[in-house]
Amino acid sequence: MFGLALAVGQFDEQPTFSGTSQYDQISVEAVTPLYGHAREGINGDVRGTPPSVTSPLRQWRTTPALCFLRDLSGATVLAESCDEGHQLAYAGIECEDDEQAVGALFEQRRESGGWTEAELVEEEACLTEARQQIDIPAAAARAFQEMQIEPSSLTVQPPDGWTLVNVDTIAYTDGESRTTSTELFGIPVDIRAVPSSYTWNFGDGSPAFSTADPGAPYPTHTISHAYSKQGSATISLTTTWRGQFRIAGDSTWRDVAGEATTASSSGSLDIVEARARLVEDLYGR
Repeated sequence: MFGLALAVGQFDEQPTFSGTSQYDQISVEAVTPLYGHAREGINGDVRGTPPSVTSPLRQWRTTPALCFLRDLSGATVLAESCDEGHQLAYAGIECEDDEQAVGALFEQRRESGGWTEAELVEEEACLTEARQQIDIPAAAARAFQEMQIEPSSLTVQPPDGWTLVNVDTIAYTDGESRTTSTELFGIPVDIRAVPSSYTWNFGDGSPAFSTADPGAPYPTHTISHAYSKQGSATISLTTTWRGQFRIAGDSTWRDVAGEATTASSSGSLDIVEARARLVEDLYGR
């Protein structure tokens, strides 16, 4: 049985390869580090900052070992490997002539102390040719959860850090999807995060509200709020994203399970009151 480990990466880092073999099993591993990027906003556009480094993920398939665990009163579990003396005879599953045996899927994540213990995420199975694509959506869903999504931009009008009492303060975002490319089991795949809803909070104690609308600038604005008194406030935006994937060469995007959220905020906004005053006619008219 041949096991292949692939890292889920976003950028053009060169992967490192390593491998092991034991009896009739061979495991080959390619690991690529992931790096997030922060972008500063310009011209009144304020962006949140994602983490600078994310945990890489590596996956591989192999025929699992069936291990006897003494602390579970004789129960058996599938595992990547077993302690000496705990492995039971196991020849793998038997499939029909028109099916292909696929090894169990294991994965690890790199954390500050090194790689986590291997986790069984999919048991081995018999797949017909038509069902073999079942692996890609499941792996794409995991890649979406690992994806570092750039937070939505947040633009405020008026743009100079102040606004007036009882006058509309406008907010909007870009509404654009975020896309990254990776490989899943050696197949080039695009992963896309699509904004599905926006939750706006104008920071003055008024209730937050959600829309599917990213808003627009004046005069076609659709997201606005009138402050009722002087003070200061920070506008915040939470974007909810849904995931999609497509295989290289295929124009069709397919949904994956799960959601992700990002947070963005404006700078502090001064809320002032405009007052009319009578002034002396300096020209004596």
